[in-house]
Amino acid sequence: MGSALGQTIGNTLEVVVAAYLIRKLVRSGRPLDSVAGVCGLLVAIFAGTAVSATVGPLSLRLGGVLTTSDLPHVWHTWWLGDTAGALVVVPLALAWWQPLDLSWTRGRIAEGALMLSAVIVLTDVALGTERPLVYIVFPALIWAALRFGPRGGTLAVAVAVGFTLWKTAHHAGPFVVDSIPRSTLSTQLYVSVAALSTMFLAAVVAEREAIAKGLLESRARLVDVANAERRRLENNLHDGAQLTLTMLAGQLATAREDARRHPEEGPALFEDAEKNLLLAIDQLRELAHGIHPTILTDLGLAEAIRSLTDGSPVPIRLLGLPARRLDSTAEATAYYVVAEALTNAQRHARAKQITIRVVESGRFLRIEVGDDGVGGADDRLGSGLQRLQDRVEAVGGTLRVASTPGRGTLVRADIPLSGRKLTQPGQAARARS
Repeated sequence: MGSALGQTIGNTLEVVVAAYLIRKLVRSGRPLDSVAGVCGLLVAIFAGTAVSATVGPLSLRLGGVLTTSDLPHVWHTWWLGDTAGALVVVPLALAWWQPLDLSWTRGRIAEGALMLSAVIVLTDVALGTERPLVYIVFPALIWAALRFGPRGGTLAVAVAVGFTLWKTAHHAGPFVVDSIPRSTLSTQLYVSVAALSTMFLAAVVAEREAIAKGLLESRARLVDVANAERRRLENNLHDGAQLTLTMLAGQLATAREDARRHPEEGPALFEDAEKNLLLAIDQLRELAHGIHPTILTDLGLAEAIRSLTDGSPVPIRLLGLPARRLDSTAEATAYYVVAEALTNAQRHARAKQITIRVVESGRFLRIEVGDDGVGGADDRLGSGLQRLQDRVEAVGGTLRVASTPGRGTLVRADIPLSGRKLTQPGQAARARS
């Protein structure tokens, strides 16, 4: 009874440990949708089955069922058996627990049925002989992973493995040999290779589809932002500089007639026209400043970031800034990353201090803007962070947001550098002058 209770505890701990590690290592909650997620899933499975393979034999040893010399062999067999089973069952459960997509076309349904039929037929053919032909089922497994992703891949593996285990248990197929340990090890090796190959291939397909979907959504958002920005510029031009210039044209026409009738009033009329002209110039300069900061073009990224910190209501620490000019695309992108992250921190974080760090790291420019505020920022809510991520990814960079409630927020962006640098901060301004 003690040994049985120990095995039960070990089996329960196997599930608990594996589930805990999956939650910790795969933060997205979808382990089969990325290569990193599959790797995290494998670590969790290997660790969880190791717990059961350790607790179970030890309980049998304490109960006098096993001897000490038996422990290594039993542990090895126990761990391989649990791992091979978990590699088939756990991915299948993770892939199929959500509701089915019922919007498939007839062609898609027919292809799925044909794929499963190919898996069954090829497995049956391979297991119908003692020759080593079992791996001819792999093209069908590849088909399942490429065309149907994690769900199709895990289902195809489960069908192929189920047929293989049934045949082998009934002493048929290429895995049946005189040595039971060798037969078991060969079967486990086949199960593991089939499951791992299909899982990784399906994860690559899922990553590719996610990237393609993200690009389409990002392009749509960028188009919307560009249209909104164009409308804003049109409104600003119409309501600002255009209106002022129109008024100035009318004023000059009136001044021309007045100057003919009353020449002595000419200087005063031209002074009024000059004031309106200067006002229009200021409005145009302000509009141009909103499109691209002049200080960024003239003095470079470091001075532009320093200008953002002037007058900040929250203390800001500059931990690092680039000492020389970078290519214009990287500088502009970095500037807007810092500006948007700084604005969000000042408005929403309720922080006591903000830190900014901008350094060159290999072929990338790394930007980090962190605060010690309330945290809880989310880049998936369609906020400024989402637009910022679109801007960074549009130039081939990456942006990540780490924001734990109560522990502040860290915005980190890696922007690729083209290698074209200006060595002096004022070189662009001197070139224009």
